[in-house]
Amino acid sequence: MISQDSSYPDCESTCSKVAELKERIEELEEVVEELRREKQELRGEKQELEKKLNYQKEKYARLWKEHRKFVGGPHKPSSKKTRAEKEEEKRRKRERKKKESGEGDTGREDEEDEGKGKRGRKPGHKPAWRKKPDPKEEIDVTQDKCEDCGNPLGDPTDSHTRMIEDVPDPEPPTATQFNIFEYYCESCDKEVVATHPDCPDVGDYGPNTLVQATLFKFEERLPNRKTADLLETLYGLEISHGTVFKLTERVSKCLKPHYESIRGELRSAEALHVDETRFSVGGGNWWLWSFSDNEHVLYRLVNSRGSNVLEEVLGEDFDGWITPDGLSAYPAFTDKLQRCWSHLFNESEYAAARFEEAVPIDEKLHEIYDQLNEFLEEDPPPSEREKKKERAMDAMKEITEEEYEEEKVADLITYIENGMGHWFTYVVEPDVDPTNNQAERDLREPIVIRKIIGTLRNEKGTRIFERVMTMIATWKRQGLNPKDEMLRIVRG
Repeated sequence: MISQDSSYPDCESTCSKVAELKERIEELEEVVEELRREKQELRGEKQELEKKLNYQKEKYARLWKEHRKFVGGPHKPSSKKTRAEKEEEKRRKRERKKKESGEGDTGREDEEDEGKGKRGRKPGHKPAWRKKPDPKEEIDVTQDKCEDCGNPLGDPTDSHTRMIEDVPDPEPPTATQFNIFEYYCESCDKEVVATHPDCPDVGDYGPNTLVQATLFKFEERLPNRKTADLLETLYGLEISHGTVFKLTERVSKCLKPHYESIRGELRSAEALHVDETRFSVGGGNWWLWSFSDNEHVLYRLVNSRGSNVLEEVLGEDFDGWITPDGLSAYPAFTDKLQRCWSHLFNESEYAAARFEEAVPIDEKLHEIYDQLNEFLEEDPPPSEREKKKERAMDAMKEITEEEYEEEKVADLITYIENGMGHWFTYVVEPDVDPTNNQAERDLREPIVIRKIIGTLRNEKGTRIFERVMTMIATWKRQGLNPKDEMLRIVRG
């Protein structure tokens, strides 16, 4: 247009169309200029909004990070964790497993999650059928007439069998009168009273009642009132809940020498798992301790969490290894310890889920532990075990020599340093376990009972509890039937 306008200077004066177009161009240029200015203004507004949005995102992330510091803990129960916490734990475990196995992202994460945790028999697993009992009675089920029209049915055309198991109707308790004769022994110069295994020295109830009431309360976790109700429902035996307590007390007195025998066995054990948990007695805080090896479990319920409990149960001369948590009472009692790696992973995973600088620490700890387990699978000789222990300890010390900004991460390092001499005992001592999971499992049943009953009323109840629970747990660990064993002891 410019070239044409300069080439034909007289067109504008002779052609109105050219003049209109030139005016239109000027108008459009003004519009373009206006749009350019608006665009520049909108761009500035966008930048301001982006700054505000980024600030809000940073503020939210900072507040959420601070919030996560004070919510929960490494030992927070799963039932109290938020959904985000659970998902984060699952994500980290998946990433760690993939990294350990050398696998990358397969894109099948959702499919794995969908198949994980499904109930029922896994593909390829043979079904386990319950063995059918031999029948003690056979009953022919016949019919003469059709139930709809009343027509006679004649002879059967076919038959099949069904095996039905049932329990007998509740039977009333038996009452037995024992005529007990007394004698005089001239040789000993004393009176002798005849005894019978089904006639207890004290009380009016027989061994079966004593044992059944005790098992209802401690193995089936029933309060005294519910135990009394069940005895009446099953056997027609009417007793009060106070009587139930007295029955369990008599059983615990019979179990006392066996309880002390287990204490003696544990004092000579090569390695023990020990743990403790809160237990309310009379509304106050007491502590339930568990001590166990491969064949015995012993519970001690006291109002102390100090090393004096270890001395009282195990004796001052105890020379075995102990796998505990990080309680200071254990190193105050003995130096022969193996600190629990499960507790260590709880601490490291908790820190790694909240602080980025703790992630390498958590990954390194898992790497050290996995390499040690692979090494021990070959059952190496003592000399190689000692060298491997030293190398693993050096690798852990490298972690503690770094500087960390977050306070919680620094606390994790302190936790590692406090147990530095006791993390690798299991590498050179084959009888020692690297975790205290066995003690945690030993406490599960008492904890369930604690949640049901709330509190024990007095110290007498604590002695009953620890003796009965000790014997039941020990018998189960040895593959024995608690009812049969308890009945044998009560009968004397």
